Amino acid sequence: MKSILSILLIVICTYSKAQLKNSTNDIALVKEIDVKKYRGQAFKLSADVQTKAIDGLGLAAFMVLQVGDGMSFLEQSRKKSDQIANNQSWKTCTFEGIIEDGAIKLWLYFLTYGNGDFYLDNIRFQIKTADGTWSALPLFNGNFENSTIKSPLKGLANTESLLKKENVVATIIQEPNPDRSRVLKIQSINALPDNRIVYGLNRKAGNYIRVNGIKMYYEIYGDGEPLVLLHGNGGSINSFSAQIPAFSKHYKVIAIDTRGQGKSKDVNSTSFSYNQFADDLKVLLDSLNLKNVNLLGWSDGGNTGLILASQYPSYIKKLITMGANLNPSEDALSKKILTITKRDLNKIKLENKKEDLVTIRLMEMLLKEPNINPESLKSITAKTMIIAGEKDVILEKHTRLIAESIPHAKLNILKAQTHFVVEENPELFNQAVLEFLLNSN
Repeated sequence: MKSILSILLIVICTYSKAQLKNSTNDIALVKEIDVKKYRGQAFKLSADVQTKAIDGLGLAAFMVLQVGDGMSFLEQSRKKSDQIANNQSWKTCTFEGIIEDGAIKLWLYFLTYGNGDFYLDNIRFQIKTADGTWSALPLFNGNFENSTIKSPLKGLANTESLLKKENVVATIIQEPNPDRSRVLKIQSINALPDNRIVYGLNRKAGNYIRVNGIKMYYEIYGDGEPLVLLHGNGGSINSFSAQIPAFSKHYKVIAIDTRGQGKSKDVNSTSFSYNQFADDLKVLLDSLNLKNVNLLGWSDGGNTGLILASQYPSYIKKLITMGANLNPSEDALSKKILTITKRDLNKIKLENKKEDLVTIRLMEMLLKEPNINPESLKSITAKTMIIAGEKDVILEKHTRLIAESIPHAKLNILKAQTHFVVEENPELFNQAVLEFLLNSN
């Protein structure tokens, strides 16, 4: 089961992609809000923040995630604030959205990095009612009036991210302003740059290759037979943070940022396609003088792997897909995920922001592709394992169709797991992958 702390890693990695300098004092406090009975309704969530950074490491930020059954986060609900480096005065950060159909809780992360004094107050949550008005819902200790000097973090979760740090202290302070009589203060000192490896941003392991008009980014770890990792839609090399250390003990792991994602920038306006992604991968492998590689593809990465393995059988020795699909129909995917994707895509298009162009292209691809004929999979010669979660957004009958279409493919339905088992239960997933890779001859 995924914990708040494990999702913290995803949160930090998301900001890392924005070139955040992580520090040894990074923390993430969480305000949990029960939202199950408000599914489908519009919400507003706001909080007041003030930062007084000591150096270039110091800043604060917010992240909002909606969480479903089994603490699986609903990726499409992710929202984040700008990084607040040194505002010196109070700033209100507001998030707006729709409570997703599968949401049980909404998590507001208060993130602090590096050295400085960081202040939090007045967490407020509103729901839009049927008559179009906004109704404020009570939040326990949202304004810290129930906090004490001995218990300053009352009403917050993931407090271990702070309590384990020797140089970070939480206190409750009094302010003369009657509207802000008690405020949570986080004081962080002696933070140093965090030198842990951030996969996807590791210059020592990374490199670029010119591929079909773009610079494609990849990182290499370990020695041995090559094992290519392909992430899912909107992801990056960092999506495999829990896999790279385990797999690189046995293989030369080649983790790739797919076109338009991670550090493989693509500023064109043409549509993405899985055939294009497969061709990109072939060019990259040719550039590295590699054939007969092992390949693990998650979600979109699995789709790309199926295409490459069927069109160029000599390139793939062993193939593993997790949550792949052959088409975007309701026979293949959960109707709910298709509905959510269409709704979110229309909303982003209406906002018409230049920075969302790549996101639009990726979401449009999800709704139009892939279009893989099951018959084409008969040409795959690689030893293959097709994996999906029992609770995957890819329907089980469709996963079985993929496995049945590939000669001698192994099917592995992971009990009680979701499409995000790679991050939610990496121990289970890694074990399944390594057992297949190491023991299938």
